[in-house]
Amino acid sequence: MGWSEYDQSPQTAGPSSYGSGFSAIGESEQSSSPETTPVASPETAAPIEEVAVRRRTLSNVSLRSTRSLSALSLSKVKVKFAGTKSPGNIARKLRFKKGDSTPDVHDARAVSPIVDTDLPGAAEIGRGSCFLPWARDLKGRTIPPQGTLVDIDVGLSGPIGTVSPLLRIGPPSELAILRSKGRSYSSPFPLSSSSPLDIIPVTQTDLSEPVRIKVPDYFDEYLPLELKLEVLKILVELHEAEHLRLVASERWTARKAARNRCVGAEKGMMDLLKLSRVSKAWHSLVYDGQLWARLPKLPPAVLAHVCKGAGGFVKQLELAGTPSLSSDLLTNMTEGLCIEAALPDELPHTRVTTINLQGCTALSTRSLHHLLIRSPFLETLCVKGLSAVTNTTCTILATYCPRLVSLDMSRCNNLDGEGIRSLASCTLLRCDTLRLKVLHLSRLKRVTDEMMQRLGKAAPDLEVLDLSHAGNLHNSAIEAFVSLTDEEAAEVNSVQLTAREAGRDPTDSSTYWRRVTRLRHLALSSCILLTDHACTHLAHAVPQLEFLELAGIGEDLRDTGLIRLLETTPFIKRLDLEDASEISDAVLAVLTPSAASSSPAPLRPYQPAPLPQPGHALEQLVISYAGHLTADALIALIHACPRLRILEADNTRMNSAVVRTFVERARERALPDPYLGAIDCPSVGENIVREVAAHARPRRGWRSWDARKLAFFDARDDEGLSTLGLGLGLGLEGAGAQDECDARRVVLKTFYSWQMVDRVRAAREKQRKAAGRRVANGSASSGGTLDLDAVGYAGMGRTRWWSPGGRRSGAGSAVLLDGGEGRDGCTIM
Repeated sequence: MGWSEYDQSPQTAGPSSYGSGFSAIGESEQSSSPETTPVASPETAAPIEEVAVRRRTLSNVSLRSTRSLSALSLSKVKVKFAGTKSPGNIARKLRFKKGDSTPDVHDARAVSPIVDTDLPGAAEIGRGSCFLPWARDLKGRTIPPQGTLVDIDVGLSGPIGTVSPLLRIGPPSELAILRSKGRSYSSPFPLSSSSPLDIIPVTQTDLSEPVRIKVPDYFDEYLPLELKLEVLKILVELHEAEHLRLVASERWTARKAARNRCVGAEKGMMDLLKLSRVSKAWHSLVYDGQLWARLPKLPPAVLAHVCKGAGGFVKQLELAGTPSLSSDLLTNMTEGLCIEAALPDELPHTRVTTINLQGCTALSTRSLHHLLIRSPFLETLCVKGLSAVTNTTCTILATYCPRLVSLDMSRCNNLDGEGIRSLASCTLLRCDTLRLKVLHLSRLKRVTDEMMQRLGKAAPDLEVLDLSHAGNLHNSAIEAFVSLTDEEAAEVNSVQLTAREAGRDPTDSSTYWRRVTRLRHLALSSCILLTDHACTHLAHAVPQLEFLELAGIGEDLRDTGLIRLLETTPFIKRLDLEDASEISDAVLAVLTPSAASSSPAPLRPYQPAPLPQPGHALEQLVISYAGHLTADALIALIHACPRLRILEADNTRMNSAVVRTFVERARERALPDPYLGAIDCPSVGENIVREVAAHARPRRGWRSWDARKLAFFDARDDEGLSTLGLGLGLGLEGAGAQDECDARRVVLKTFYSWQMVDRVRAAREKQRKAAGRRVANGSASSGGTLDLDAVGYAGMGRTRWWSPGGRRSGAGSAVLLDGGEGRDGCTIM
């Protein structure tokens, strides 16, 4: 048995990624067929087609290449050798049973070529192809190879014939693709490439870029939810603390305040909403209910979103000035704020304690009642000016809001005295009392004696009562509010008066009982049916009274009743007697404490000290149009009242001595924001205004966004208006001569001092026009730095609101308070 003379080198398998380069060993030689290529002998070898060698890099290695023969297990190798290319034993037996005595032409000694008969266009291939990438010549041999394949015992019964050439096949069929799927293995054979750079992978990134280091997110990954919420709370608190610190310093000016609308806690809330855009996690964190205990004025969409997620955490609804708040939105907000009731018979309720809906004019009665019924913990309610408030609202408050402490229902057109009477009656029917301490009922209609009587009984803890502009309020209603019977006097705190003390006939021997109330603030201004008899009824019934408003009553308010009332109010602080033209110096004498007010020592150790004199705590006094008051009485009052800082005496006999005395005392006592009104006082002339101008100012200015259109003059802004005082002829030096935001200066309201406001405006207008000319001529840079924001702070030169053609004021036009300063043509004194 001889071996082939072509090649004596051992045979090895080809790369695994291209399949094995040999035919199945152990298969019998098949007969010639038109579907297979005959075996080529060594002598008559068919010409081998040269195929270009492909470089094999790591970027084009097949991930699903055929498994190589050397990597198969022994059992799989045997299956490979005894494949389906030759008929099995069962097929031979079936043939012999049919009588076919022709021996099987297939012999195990012959090796059949590797070909897929299902694929058309198969052709022979030689060395150097993708199936045999090695460069050696592959020659037939007649001896078994000494490589890896011959060491495997395959159970061959005869010698191995010549190795058939490989075939290059066409596009594989789907069946062949499925058969070739297998695990990818790397090839152990050397590459055919001549350069080792072919194995360098191709990368899309620049190798020169720095390596990115992942910084750990301690806030999102490590902090618990409670600490995250605490951090956001502190963020809002820091904004508020920073604003307070800035206001206390000298860096906060009127111009800066006009540019910053959101400051303090409001700015913190806005920044908090901006943080919700960072990510979904921060969005849910920002809208957590624990951060929204107080719900400020926000856009309607944000309000609905906050209420939906906040739930029972919201305690305050500060929605004043939101006219776009609709009834449906308020109903949805109420449903979002409700929590489940503890008992099955109870309604879902909110935990809101404060509601402010002033200015929400789009609300309906149904939506308002829906909110009130589900607010059993409500303590403060402000529905001022809402037409949705009716008499039924009072009944709902008495039934569902028993903890109500402060109620403001002023200027509600659909509410009258009957609603307040039902509020008090429902409480008295339950043998209970109202917890109300603050009650504002301005412009209340149909005020009756019965309503006032039941209100006095149902609200014994009332401290603030506002009945101003109640046109039907009479003296008898005031008496009904404080009067008691003998039986009622035994149950409540009361005082017994004689007929003289009660303002009755002195010869009458009857006694009268008065309820001792806790009122500290009583507003009865513009109740035109009242007289000084109402003050007589209130005597001894309001010993803790601090603020009394009786403005607009007119000449019916006389000395008798006022003196009787003021003698029993030792803690009076603010008194408004505007238009009381018939009062005299006797009223001022009651308010003037004596100089030697040293109280005598008590006779017994446990005897209480006497009450202080009325006027010792007086801070504000309004006596405009009181023509009978003298200047001497005013000077004595100023000297005797150490806390007096506001004195309005327009159209009175005030003279220059009163102005000088008030300014001197205010400076000595260092009172904050002192005020002296002397408008239409003939005895106050230009000379005294010049004299005290160094310590006075024409208006009481403040630094905030709301005051931006009033254009207050602030010396901190350094506008460069250094000659303002010279225009008035005051001979002053420095821009701070008339600083309107200086709390140490006295606000002096006179005809002459008010001219300073117009002169400041004219100086600003002149400066603005000069700056505009410099900018137009291109010489602004040569003249130094020009602060356009400073010269345009007041918004001068804008279109007048009354001008139909939009004509701007020229240089020769009169100086007027136009809409550019936000005053809409009104003169603000």
